[in-house]
Amino acid sequence: MWGKGTLSRSSPAWRQRKTKEMTGGREVSLEELTALKRKERAEFKEERLKRERMERERLLQKEASGEPVAEETQEELGGEAQTKRKRQKVQLPDDQEIPVYAEEYLDKEILQIAPDEALFLMLVGLLVVEFEGKRLSLSEFLHFAGRTSRPDDPFLVKFVVYYHYRRQQIIVKTGLKFGVDYLLYDRPIPMAHAGHCVNVLGDYHLWGNDSDRECQIRQKVTWQEINLWQRLMGNVKKRLKLVYVEIPPMNTSDTPDWRRTDSVEGFLKVLQSYRLREVMTHRMVIARERDAKEK
Repeated sequence: MWGKGTLSRSSPAWRQRKTKEMTGGREVSLEELTALKRKERAEFKEERLKRERMERERLLQKEASGEPVAEETQEELGGEAQTKRKRQKVQLPDDQEIPVYAEEYLDKEILQIAPDEALFLMLVGLLVVEFEGKRLSLSEFLHFAGRTSRPDDPFLVKFVVYYHYRRQQIIVKTGLKFGVDYLLYDRPIPMAHAGHCVNVLGDYHLWGNDSDRECQIRQKVTWQEINLWQRLMGNVKKRLKLVYVEIPPMNTSDTPDWRRTDSVEGFLKVLQSYRLREVMTHRMVIARERDAKEK
């Protein structure tokens, strides 16, 4: 549930596919299954349109010859258009040629891990990061990941939210494809879709007069943006969370330079100086609410 493959849609699967081809295995990978299902769906739609066109031509010929058109024929036409395609077990053709690959090609794909994922794995002792052959300390990695030492650095603020959900054993993925910051999965990704989308906002009320400075995390959203997000969330069957992160004031003893922290305990203390407030948004559609109550 971490990162993605550089050559696959999700987790690295290139080695598995090539090993299967070399050994003559016939098990279908996820990428091949998706391609075959798309082909099957396109063929089904083409065949359905062909049947509808032939039925319309037959009805027009009957009308032109003066023959009465039975009502059941129209019903059959409507039912035919709504026929569902049958699910078939997809498998590769037996006559497919098996390419031969050398051993050195088997490790071609690598795992891409986002900076926030890497930092979390470093904090729990499951990842070592190296740069130019040298192992990076926590402080050195934070200098690579963060742009500034300010408490409202975008990487730090978003990592606070990432850490908050990961600590609750919720799978967190980037929400780039839906125009949000994060996607939340309460079950393993192959078994479920993301139930919530998260956008991170800043809360600068502790800054006082310093809040007039240029802020690096946006504080407000417009109604147009909320309406846009809600329309999108409704189409993909997800809920939207707005997470406001309370930013600690700058240049105080309670908020040291977070990038100079070289111990896990020290960095966790930095994270504890932030507070989160979740706002769940929901677009109420009267017809859907009425139908749900009737059920």
